[in-house]
Amino acid sequence: MSGWALRHAARSLLPRPGRVIGVATAALLLTLPVLDATRRTGWRADLRTVTTASVLVASVGAFLLAARYGARRPADRLSVRLAVGLCGTGLLAVGYLAAAQLYHRLVVPVAVDGALHALPGRGLALALLAGAFGVALGALWRQPAVLALLLAVLALAELSSRRSGVRVGPFSAAPAWLFGVGQPHDVPGCVSAVPAECVTWTYRHWPAGLVLAGGVLVAVLAAAGSAARRPGGAGGPVVSTGRAVDGGPGLDGGPAGCAEDQPHDAAGGPAAGRVVPGRRWYVWAVGLIVAGLALAPVVIGTGALHATGDLAEGIGTSATVGSVAELPMADAGRLAVFAIGPTEVRDCHAVSGDGTRVDLSPVLGTVRYGDSVSYRWVGTFGVPAPGRWTVACSGDEGEYLVAGSPQVGGLVGRLVEAPRPVGWLLGALPGLLVGGYTALARHRRTGQVDGE
Repeated sequence: MSGWALRHAARSLLPRPGRVIGVATAALLLTLPVLDATRRTGWRADLRTVTTASVLVASVGAFLLAARYGARRPADRLSVRLAVGLCGTGLLAVGYLAAAQLYHRLVVPVAVDGALHALPGRGLALALLAGAFGVALGALWRQPAVLALLLAVLALAELSSRRSGVRVGPFSAAPAWLFGVGQPHDVPGCVSAVPAECVTWTYRHWPAGLVLAGGVLVAVLAAAGSAARRPGGAGGPVVSTGRAVDGGPGLDGGPAGCAEDQPHDAAGGPAAGRVVPGRRWYVWAVGLIVAGLALAPVVIGTGALHATGDLAEGIGTSATVGSVAELPMADAGRLAVFAIGPTEVRDCHAVSGDGTRVDLSPVLGTVRYGDSVSYRWVGTFGVPAPGRWTVACSGDEGEYLVAGSPQVGGLVGRLVEAPRPVGWLLGALPGLLVGGYTALARHRRTGQVDGE
């Protein structure tokens, strides 16, 4: 292949690398909140769990990118498309798995429950297999007859596996993926609505999960291919060769600039490689800001929970809201306030024997410890000197606990006790970057037009 063909293939696979990086970063940040969504209070994932989740995310991303690349039907042979697709998905999987390992060791360090063994290596192999499957489906999605034949082959493989006495076939393993059979005392698989269980069972029975997903996609794409060939218009399906106008989705599925925003060459057509964001990018920026402000406390709070070291839950001095808790401090240090159960705690402060007052510094996000009893971390005091201190908190009803501050490792340990504006800035940063990039690009384009 020539250098131009390689560049064309790479751009067809990853037309907007920034989008891929953004989606991968969001998936990485939201891994722990998703796994923790329906778990008991205080449940914490270990490194094997988050690595398994990262394997699945990388495999899904590899499949989607490869399927999209195959569906574009470039002029290259299928073997070339397969090679480029495997290289691209392999790089994606290696980069994402490596980033997940660093993230969960440095930013949100989680406990290491046993050796990982060959889990990352198997994850890379699974991502490559998903990429190859994606290229094949992408190349065949316009041929419903071939897709129907593929579905028939899978059904025949299932029948032959049953006749030969093989326990697991392409579809017969799907119940284990869905219902978790084989370990009747465990929570069922994906139907349990527990994301962590679904991740574990999907990886454990990944051939069934992959084949089941592939079978569904075969049926859906075959139906879509048949519908596209129905006589809906005189000219048949229209294939766009450029980006959509008026800020709508372009060929690559993302927001494109308005027609008047696209630079043109001397012949009047769009200039290659020069795309100016449309005004609708500001809507995307505002949406990202709103989503970031809502999700930042969730990400920081969940990360702090999983990055917490040993914590003696329930050990400390408790009191009812509206009353005081007295405790001696042998040295200067930090104290944490926990709301017990559904108690709402507010307006906490600590006072020393000589009248020195210290106000509570609230934590970012919601951090809950405990199992049968929930201890919600409200905030911390920085006690400047030893002595006897009195802590008072107000509220409606219930109890609160004053104890040693949790030891949270990694970068999230610094963020969880940072001032609230820091959390707001981190949440709004992606949207601010998109908005700033849009404004700068449009300003430069206006300057070029005025100069002409």
